[in-house]
Amino acid sequence: MEYPQFLVIDASSYELDGHPIAIAWSLTDGTIKSTLIQPEENWHEWDSGLEELHGMTQEILIQSGEPVWEAVKEFEFDCENSYYLVQDAERTMELLERMYDAYDKEPGADLIGMHEWHPSETEERYQIMEDLRSDLELNPHRCEDNVRLMLEMWVRVNAAEQRSPAND
Repeated sequence: MEYPQFLVIDASSYELDGHPIAIAWSLTDGTIKSTLIQPEENWHEWDSGLEELHGMTQEILIQSGEPVWEAVKEFEFDCENSYYLVQDAERTMELLERMYDAYDKEPGADLIGMHEWHPSETEERYQIMEDLRSDLELNPHRCEDNVRLMLEMWVRVNAAEQRSPAND
């Protein structure tokens, strides 16, 4: 089975000047890749209140994170489609652009927000997400877990479409 590609970027803060701290994406075979991102010298925004939620400190990112350009190169290498499916297209693009801006480049892939690729209404979609998170024991503050969540949602939507009477 071939899957669409999904993308999630975790940020240092909910503020507009928050910077990427981790990125996760999926391949068309369903494999999930992720990496921590070493902050650029001019990336200063940090919400210490989020450390407990996402389990990252600035020190961990500096010591274990990949340089931004290395993360971008790996992400680009794995891009098999011209688009990624995401939860929040606007915020994800802001963070992706921040990564590319560090090297005067522009992202080449388009982003499609969940409201465009998941057919259910917002409340129903939110409930499906929460049920899946609980069933799969996924952390809502870990980008790789959110990529897995979207993959699982996509599988369920497509399984339901294949079972619908309209496809008979």
